[in-house]
Amino acid sequence: MVNTQLSQILEIILYAVRWGGLIIITIISMAVLITQAAKSKLSPGAILTVVGSALLAAVLFWILPTLINYARTDSDTVLPNHPIGSNY
Repeated sequence: MVNTQLSQILEIILYAVRWGGLIIITIISMAVLITQAAKSKLSPGAILTVVGSALLAAVLFWILPTLINYARTDSDTVLPNHPIGSNY
């Protein structure tokens, strides 16, 4: 694979979006915990639910671009990326 300047820029953007998304997920989950704590006394189950859902969202947000890239690459092996009937 050719490592061009465009691919380097896109990789930097990908990591910036990933880290930005993780920061946003963390801020939102902390806000939910604080608002729930202000409303009523939090039970350990509610705390674990919010923390677990935030962790799951963070993991999915981190691996989603990789899964999409793998799916795109695998689809090229099932359905080649050239016109039907050509002799490439």
